[in-house]
Amino acid sequence: MFDVFINYRTADARFGAAAAFELLARRFGRSRVFLDNQSMRPGAIYPEQIRSALSSMRVLLVLIGPDWMTGPDAESPPIHHESDWVRREIRVAIRREVPIVPVLLDGAVLPDPRQLPADVRPMLLHQTAQVRHRSLGADIESLARHVARFVPAQGSGRSVPRQVPASTPLVGREDELAQLDAFLAETADSMPRLVVISGPAGVGKTALASWWAHRAAADFSDGQLYVDLRGFGPDKPVAPQEALSGFLRALGVARPEELTTEAERSARFRTLLSGRRAVVVLDNARSAAQVEPLLPGTGPAVVIVTSRDLLSELRIRHTATLLRLAPLETSEGVRLLVACAGPRASRAPMAAVRLAEQCGGLPLALRIVAERLVSRPPSSLTELVAELDDERERFAALSVLGPEANVRTVFSWSYNRIDGDHAAVFHAIGLGPGRGVEAQTIAAIAGRPVDMVVRVLADLARAHLVTELGGGRYGMHDLLHVYAGEVAAASDDPPPEDARRRLFDHYLQSAAHADRLLTPHRVRIPLTGDQEVGRGFADAAAAKLWLGAEEQNLVALSRLEDPSLDEHRWQLAYVLRDYFYLTKQLDGWLETHVNGLSAARRRGNDYAEALTLNNLGMAMTASDLLDDAMRQFTAAKEIFARIGDRGGESNSLANMASVLRRQGNPASALRLLEAAMTYYRLTGSANHIGITLRSMANAHLHLGQPTEALRCAQEAVALATWLEFPLDIAQASNILGAAHRQLGELVLAEIAHRQALEMGASCESEFEQAWAHRGLGSVALEDGRASTALVHWQTAHALFQDVGSPLANDVATDIRRLVPRERGQVELPVPRQPR
Repeated sequence: MFDVFINYRTADARFGAAAAFELLARRFGRSRVFLDNQSMRPGAIYPEQIRSALSSMRVLLVLIGPDWMTGPDAESPPIHHESDWVRREIRVAIRREVPIVPVLLDGAVLPDPRQLPADVRPMLLHQTAQVRHRSLGADIESLARHVARFVPAQGSGRSVPRQVPASTPLVGREDELAQLDAFLAETADSMPRLVVISGPAGVGKTALASWWAHRAAADFSDGQLYVDLRGFGPDKPVAPQEALSGFLRALGVARPEELTTEAERSARFRTLLSGRRAVVVLDNARSAAQVEPLLPGTGPAVVIVTSRDLLSELRIRHTATLLRLAPLETSEGVRLLVACAGPRASRAPMAAVRLAEQCGGLPLALRIVAERLVSRPPSSLTELVAELDDERERFAALSVLGPEANVRTVFSWSYNRIDGDHAAVFHAIGLGPGRGVEAQTIAAIAGRPVDMVVRVLADLARAHLVTELGGGRYGMHDLLHVYAGEVAAASDDPPPEDARRRLFDHYLQSAAHADRLLTPHRVRIPLTGDQEVGRGFADAAAAKLWLGAEEQNLVALSRLEDPSLDEHRWQLAYVLRDYFYLTKQLDGWLETHVNGLSAARRRGNDYAEALTLNNLGMAMTASDLLDDAMRQFTAAKEIFARIGDRGGESNSLANMASVLRRQGNPASALRLLEAAMTYYRLTGSANHIGITLRSMANAHLHLGQPTEALRCAQEAVALATWLEFPLDIAQASNILGAAHRQLGELVLAEIAHRQALEMGASCESEFEQAWAHRGLGSVALEDGRASTALVHWQTAHALFQDVGSPLANDVATDIRRLVPRERGQVELPVPRQPR
């Protein structure tokens, strides 16, 4: 994949092309700059290679010297020949709308437009660059800075984020687009640029921001970031910490949840975005406090914020441009109607004007009316106007919109045309979480067959009452979702209470099915509700993908404050625990369990409260909230003891030990683990015995007792092997390797870590593979193989970085200490104790 394509004529610019290639390749890398005689392998088929490079180029450099128009046939310059590769390459760039930079060599000038074929003449509209022999390096460097605007930043090879959603064609916003263009042109690259687009709901703020971001994509080679902050709508606004998590993932941070505070995530975001040419669209913001942690610190990024609020505090504290977006003028509203509905909207011009007035110039309302026009006979335009004049009820759209731009009536125009199954499905979406749901979920809420619901959804999508999100998922604009919820609450098809219970049953049972595939060895609890519902999965990978796609909806369900569903809420948290443990999605883990704990307490269910406290403590331990975690485990232990549940009490003790070890008290941790082990051995709970043996081995290692650690780790490996749990084998084998290494048994240590590496790979645990490489590096170093140690530690560092583990910093320190060793220095501490 080549980003920069060098177009030249051999007789005119061979030296200039070679020099430009070498200097640009130093800047961008040889794999990203294409010059035919430098980039093509001997024997390659020339036309195929050229076409491939042209298909991926992001910018075309046309090198023009004094003899660019000259050829062997003076009567017919080469550029006039259809077979001329120079002409063909320029033509492809023009057709693909790829940026072109004419590079004038040693004072050459652009050819006269009359001398060029029409198909390459648009090249002359592009700004030129100058390259001279006497200042070759400086001129190429200047050219490279210009080219850098069009190509992705060179880095890790991760894909450039392109998160801004597709936008519908924009009509009537030419002035606003010009303002945004001017705003971009007037500012420098040293500081981020901030613009706030403010206006009423449905006025097209998101459409304007998205359209401009796509139109300006070529100026932002490092991509586009986008988040819907849900500042105005039926759902809880997105917390800055949650939004930052998504941005950090897009920028290559695999586990942003390991950064437990908003300040940490915001700082990492500013660091990663510094120097990048990127567009950040913060859509539907509620307040300055929600936006400020999402702002870059320095560099050439552009931030577009859309909000129904003016965000005055944001503009006071930051240099920001305000663009107030008003409803369309009546004439522009008519243009939008014609663009969306076609010629029939222009056959009765006075009626079209009246429709635009009735819609208050609101683009959302105008598009819905246009869909109505498309589905009606051509003669119905005047009838539609009369129908809308008779409507009296107005939809206030979250109490923001005035009567001149009110969408309740507009929504009702479409809603009143559906009934039966279509109305039931519309109601079901309004009663659901609204973050993009599957047809199966909608069918469960509506109490209808899935195949019928899929057909109905297609009809509703054509009527703009539902949005197809791709991947079999459906959603609604936030205002429309509010309206759907209102009409659903007043309907008995489906009855709202029954629908919500079916919704919870569907999600609870589906999540439980997924959990059984992810962790087949886990102890199960009886679940409430209908046991026969829920969706199935082909395998554990499919189950994990579904949980990831539904995570926001599942977390949203846990927030539902309905006492009749409290049993569902705490059980939902329970079945989600292992997914959160495996993926380290700590924010969702914490919130679902805080909500589940509230539900269990209101229910008066002591067992549920203790179980949820234990699992909440595990989430806090993973989040390094150790004092909070200890409080949860202590409370859980007390409840389990009161109700006589020795198994739960033992689990609490083992979890408390995990906190104590992390707090630097392995001796106390070991005493608690031994107490828990007594019960596990009494009951023969092999899974818990294996987990506890690993924890005991770790405690012994921290106490400098490798022989005792070895005994515990060997038994843990044997148990995990017998149970056929690959992840447990990997964890136990890594601890076993650390014990062998402390005892000086380097060959056995290497064997153990290699088994951990194999098992970690089989269950796709990058974390355990990283631990295995770290252990193998330590073994190699103690064995005098420093270069081998370096390779293992570099691999461990990369893997720890991929999962967002702070252990990457520890390994980086070890690597820095190792490099001087290879230069003759001798004092080098090996990595610290295992976890």
